[in-house]
Amino acid sequence: METVLALFARERLGVGAFGFGLLLTAEAAGGLLGAGIASFLGRRLGTGTALTCTATVEGLAILGLASAPNPYVAGLALAVCGAGMGATMVLGPSLRQAIVPAHLMGRVASTSRMLAMCAAPFGAFLGGWLATTYDLRTPLYAAAGLLLTMTGNRRVEAALRSARPQAEPAGQDPAEEIAVQTASG
Repeated sequence: METVLALFARERLGVGAFGFGLLLTAEAAGGLLGAGIASFLGRRLGTGTALTCTATVEGLAILGLASAPNPYVAGLALAVCGAGMGATMVLGPSLRQAIVPAHLMGRVASTSRMLAMCAAPFGAFLGGWLATTYDLRTPLYAAAGLLLTMTGNRRVEAALRSARPQAEPAGQDPAEEIAVQTASG
């Protein structure tokens, strides 16, 4: 999605460099809001449900961006998408810290980062190819479709239950505790 965003903004929304900067600012402001409310979402919904919800919010926001009739609607869609991404960026690592044994944390974190770094050029290539072959909106629809099919709530909650020490109260979610510590510290 991000690969074609500048071209989409110029050709479909008719904005220049300043307008594109405002669109990115809206996305970043949404990201700050999402990061700020992530621990609340984790506590209120549970980490698995919160992550499923953030993926759904991101997917719907990207659909809104793809069909945006003007830069204002696009800016709102990017702000909502940024909020989903910001919350995901807090909840995801908190989940990893809760379910991965301490002696494997370095390996798992570095492998996760490597996979993300390797996926970025592939995603950029795929987005560019889809935009060139079909339309500038096609990578947006593909990204939205991918996010809207990511519903692994049961697997996340099962992993958290198995990682929870026996002495810990059943209502407490280790990932939520880590998210709260991350957000406040």
